[in-house]
Amino acid sequence: MMYFRNNRGQAMVEFAIIIPFFFFMLYACSYLGMFFHDYLILNEMTRNIARQASVGISLDTIKINYSNQTFLTSVYIFDSNTNVQLVTEPENENDTSEGQNVTVTLTASRNVTKDSFWEVLPETISSSLTMRKEE
Repeated sequence: MMYFRNNRGQAMVEFAIIIPFFFFMLYACSYLGMFFHDYLILNEMTRNIARQASVGISLDTIKINYSNQTFLTSVYIFDSNTNVQLVTEPENENDTSEGQNVTVTLTASRNVTKDSFWEVLPETISSSLTMRKEE
């Protein structure tokens, strides 16, 4: 094996150049994963609240149950008192005797400062679900 004297530190220099980019990409991918986790938690809460509303649990009880809900990251916050919308409407516009639908919409607001890196994320994330009301 032939060893050149002027190429002795090449691998070390290349590693020193690449490692900051590698760690930045690793950090960005992990935080993006946590952002999607928050979005999935919001979707799961929407399904649970729609199910509770469809079986007749009151909106006040639902808001109390989800008042302490937090996300994995602190980028978005959820306030159950202001960010839960519950709409009950007839299933069929012409005939109200068939049943009713319950539509639940949840919204989480961004909780970061104006000049932060995460300002590129949407101001709010929301999830909506319509379910038939059980009687």
